[in-house]
Amino acid sequence: MANFKSAILTTGSYTKVGTSEVTLIAAVDVSNEDRLSFQFYNTDGVTDTVKVYGRLGTTSGTLGAAAEWTQIGDDIEVSGTTSVLKSIATTGLNWCGVTVTPGAADEGITYAMLRQA
Repeated sequence: MANFKSAILTTGSYTKVGTSEVTLIAAVDVSNEDRLSFQFYNTDGVTDTVKVYGRLGTTSGTLGAAAEWTQIGDDIEVSGTTSVLKSIATTGLNWCGVTVTPGAADEGITYAMLRQA
């Protein structure tokens, strides 16, 4: 098991108001982190699509903008009333952020993000 110096857990939720891609976790400065772990909980019966993005730039820019951010890994499909866990190494990254494309409006998704340095 890794010997991390610090760990910060952040949790939150989003009540969907449409079916367009929106920010779920705003850009986070991860330049001093070693690893990020995410857990997404879909609290309704419709599949949501979550995307994790990374950026090497010194400023956060516009999350998800193709000219500024790169998606890390594949789309994460979080089916209804389930959860998904994803961990990434942040070596070399300065910023990380997450978007969600809801499968339906007026439902919810929650998340937990663990930052380890």
